[in-house]
Amino acid sequence: MASLSGRLLAIFAGTVLVVAAFSTGISFLFFLVYLIAILLAASWWYARRGLRGLKAGYQVVNPHAQVGDVLEAVYRVDNESRSAKPWVELSNDSTLPATLPGRAIGIAGNGNRQWMSKVTLIRRGSYRLGALRVRTGDPFGLFSSEMVVGRPTWVVVYPRIYPLPHWRLPPSPVDGTTPSRRRFEAATPLVSTVRPYVHGDAINRIHWLTSVRHGELHVKEFDLEQTADLWLLLDLDRAAHAGAGADASVETAISAAASIAVQTLSENRAVGLTVSARRQQVLTPDRGTRVEQKILNLLANVQADGSRPLAEVVHAALTQLRRGMTLCIVTGSTDRDWVRAMASLRRRGVGALVVLLDRASFVGRDDDESRAELGAIRHALAEYDVPHHLVKAGDDLSSALGRAPTGGRRAARRAPPPREPSRA
Repeated sequence: MASLSGRLLAIFAGTVLVVAAFSTGISFLFFLVYLIAILLAASWWYARRGLRGLKAGYQVVNPHAQVGDVLEAVYRVDNESRSAKPWVELSNDSTLPATLPGRAIGIAGNGNRQWMSKVTLIRRGSYRLGALRVRTGDPFGLFSSEMVVGRPTWVVVYPRIYPLPHWRLPPSPVDGTTPSRRRFEAATPLVSTVRPYVHGDAINRIHWLTSVRHGELHVKEFDLEQTADLWLLLDLDRAAHAGAGADASVETAISAAASIAVQTLSENRAVGLTVSARRQQVLTPDRGTRVEQKILNLLANVQADGSRPLAEVVHAALTQLRRGMTLCIVTGSTDRDWVRAMASLRRRGVGALVVLLDRASFVGRDDDESRAELGAIRHALAEYDVPHHLVKAGDDLSSALGRAPTGGRRAARRAPPPREPSRA
């Protein structure tokens, strides 16, 4: 839309000139009045015809991306008329934290222009990119023409996913779930070694890279799977998290859950998910790319707005866990009630692992009370023989989750129980 101040100035100047011409009768003033009237009519006509023959559109290259990726959109404008378009402005509204930049261009007759706009994605979520808005006007900026083409597009920004090449699930406490020295030819996600080919080996077990390197056929041997399925429990109780923005503990927790789910699914294991946000959501265990997209879409839009204690969520999840599963809890809670709720897992043949966030570190606290609370929850986990990974603010998740988990009965016997935090 043309500038309102420019229009007001033109109206004021035209009114003064008309009054002066009719008041004085000077022919030169009448000449200026007629000239301005002709220019206004020509500018209006030019602006009305400015969009004739124009075709425009845009396409988002990567509508599904992660935090930190660069969103790319390709814009194209075609001018099918013989007259040049010296000024065409293109833009589209969006709900992205940093929107795609617009552009003002000129197009020759029967020509076209194409370019790519980029913006870095800094926050997970679902965002709307509006239809393309095309605007042109007269050289004086008094009149404008505008059209809207295309349809809105949705962009889903997933949480940042970290590679976890050294991530390992703890074995479930059932027979046959620990690594065996015996190798198996049945295909499992756990390739242990290769050996020379012998008569009767299946062709689909051949490891071609090793065969080429040695000049003879080699086949893969496998370990039995240590656990069947993984059930992730993401604690989004607002009391269990701290910090704000991209550095908040909830963002680290969601990235950890997403990274663990993607890594586990890549090993051809089934993954289930419980998210205890304001509205608890449950995805039953499944495997493949379809469930990966469902998990990532869910994690892209959840917030730490829950109010249900983690102990209640764990008790409710126990009925869904079957023998041979591993339960992985991602939380920043220091309430030891939820640790006691996990006491029956071992008897039921369910493995357990905890990703524990140091909530105080996300707000820069390092006092005796926060250290005592963290020490108490870690000691409780060790007492119940539950291994855990400790994640602090600023930690690289690939390294923090790639290390061997700490905790267990042996560690609990070595370490004295921590001092109880003082109560106000």
